[in-house]
Amino acid sequence: MKYPTLSALKPGDLEKAADGYAAASNMADHAKGRLNDEIAPKMRGALKGKSVDEALTQVRKLSANFHYAQTECGLIRTNLNLLAAELRAAKKKLKSAEADAAAEGFTINSDGSVSYPAGGDKVDGKTPEGGTVTASARPDSPTDDMPISPSKDANDLADSLERQATQANPNPNRAKALAIAKSIAAAVKEATDADQQYAPVLRRLRADDDLVVSHADWADTQKDMSASRKAAKEIGADVPTAPKGGTAKENAKWWNGLSDEEQANYIALHPAGIGAMDGLPADVRDEANRVVLAEKRGQYEMELASIPPEPRKERPGPSGMPSPEWEKWDEKYGDRKARLESAIHGMKAIQGRFDRTGENGLPEAYLLGFDPEGKGDGKVILANGNPDTAKHTAIHTPGTGTNLGGINGDLNRSDKLWRNSSKLAAGEPVSTVMWFDYNAPDGIPQATESGWAKDGGPTLQHFLEGTEVAQGGPEASHTTVSGHSYGSTVVGEAAKHHDLPADDVMVEGSPGMQVKHARDLDVGADHVWAVGADWTWDDAIVRHGGALMGLGDYGTIPTDDEFGGNVMDYGDYRGFSGHSGFWDESGGKPATSLRNMSRVVVGDYKNVELK
Repeated sequence: MKYPTLSALKPGDLEKAADGYAAASNMADHAKGRLNDEIAPKMRGALKGKSVDEALTQVRKLSANFHYAQTECGLIRTNLNLLAAELRAAKKKLKSAEADAAAEGFTINSDGSVSYPAGGDKVDGKTPEGGTVTASARPDSPTDDMPISPSKDANDLADSLERQATQANPNPNRAKALAIAKSIAAAVKEATDADQQYAPVLRRLRADDDLVVSHADWADTQKDMSASRKAAKEIGADVPTAPKGGTAKENAKWWNGLSDEEQANYIALHPAGIGAMDGLPADVRDEANRVVLAEKRGQYEMELASIPPEPRKERPGPSGMPSPEWEKWDEKYGDRKARLESAIHGMKAIQGRFDRTGENGLPEAYLLGFDPEGKGDGKVILANGNPDTAKHTAIHTPGTGTNLGGINGDLNRSDKLWRNSSKLAAGEPVSTVMWFDYNAPDGIPQATESGWAKDGGPTLQHFLEGTEVAQGGPEASHTTVSGHSYGSTVVGEAAKHHDLPADDVMVEGSPGMQVKHARDLDVGADHVWAVGADWTWDDAIVRHGGALMGLGDYGTIPTDDEFGGNVMDYGDYRGFSGHSGFWDESGGKPATSLRNMSRVVVGDYKNVELK
């Protein structure tokens, strides 16, 4: 960038362009919301048949287009605003230099040099001549990419040349002109640096010339965000720093202290960070996490497509031995392919829940946390209904064997709990949250160890604190913390430290909660609820086997009389296997266990059927 360009530049033009992209992003967001939360749910609730299914497929594609447009336009807006801010700062410095030159009667030339008139005391009977000076923007101190010795030598040389020039021409106007020229050069350099950083970033923010938002498009969006973050960091753009390891209250205070533009910029540049921040509003986290979901889905689908086809597994002939080609392929690609397929299956399940909004009255879903890797098995936190405005909130932790690839079963259980709790809530809003943000044991042998719960308990505690902050305080909602199987051990680990932000603790098929008595769980023994699948082999093994291995502390589990909590009725015998059947429905009617759990969620304690 040259001096005349910066002098004529109007950063406001960039800001106007940013406003235009902001309007486009907001329009796309509004259109996406209408499709997802109004049009599609009404279609699902009122119509059936192949034609409707085809129409809903087209609605989903259109929604994806709007989501992509919203994300990309938001990213363009952010980059334009950050660039405009840097150029405005450089322009301010330049205008100050121009004002100083005008006050002194100096002339700024088109190349940025400054001409000054004759002046000063006479030397040998002559007034020192006027002249022209040019300055380059050189650092006053070493920078990270400039070693100390060379920069010091360069500065010393420049200072020496300036002293010689001043001795040769003692005109005081020269020093003033030189200072102005240096300011001009510094301003031009700052503007040039900003332009060079942002020009390639903005050039890459272009969509394909078609109407299909592909996995490649979303994978490229992830790269766009990375390039945008790098540009902002390199230029030192004014992007507020989020609290590192902050509490939910600290996170909320930081977020609420940002301007609307700063919030939008942060979501555009750091959606994963915002989506994972406890204490922020549910709709903010949902917006951010849906971007992360789309980007990761695109990235994983592209990586999966790049894996070469699996060769023939068996050798020719009767040996039945694996072929050398397959063994080589399996060693290089087998595990990664399986992990990619599992993760993609889980991401499809999350999208499937979005697509079920409206079925049987199912409310809008809020993705409050997502990471395909998480702490090992992935991370999914998904709410039915907005927990920030719910009068009854149930936060459920699944147990052994939970992973992203198999998350659909847990999402369906959360759906059932919401549907049946809502029927009992007398019109008050209900939110059921499926919380999976810990490394769950993979099988029964691992589930006999308490370390998984000790690691997961504090994370659950932080999420509960964040939910309470986002809701507006402990009185805003009646909150039930639920845990199935080993998930109940995680709940117990969180609750036993006596600062659990919840009203009730409810567990299903619990192998133990790390405490001896219900009164040790921080909500009072009369607010601890447990249910076991009576007369089923798998639930008996899990519950009593866990107690024998020490998860129950002193060998007690929540369904024991001596534990001191409320033991709910499981209901009629429903088969020899029942550890996963607490959420059973038959003919649209809930089993006794599900009905009792729903009554706890809405605080209808007097009608809970006890064993």
